[in-house]
Amino acid sequence: MSLKTEFVDGNYAALIQRVTLVMAIADELKNKGMIHDEKYSEIRAEQTNQGKMRKLFEVLNSGGNRVKKAFYYVLRNHEPALFRNLGKRIYSWC
Repeated sequence: MSLKTEFVDGNYAALIQRVTLVMAIADELKNKGMIHDEKYSEIRAEQTNQGKMRKLFEVLNSGGNRVKKAFYYVLRNHEPALFRNLGKRIYSWC
């Protein structure tokens, strides 16, 4: 497992609660072919960002390391302040 996938897995709860640009992230992952239409529709149908993130994590977990790494980079681009804040926490674990 890479540091990128450890970051995604290790910050599961915080990401569920704090990601605000879920659809922008989902859009980019869909454009990269990492989210299929059915799952994308499920994410979109959720009423809250937390619900959307839980659905997105279903995709991340089923897609494995490749999809988690893609999410890591997309998150870094769309939510840089959150990314930096969470990154400080994970490196204190090492």
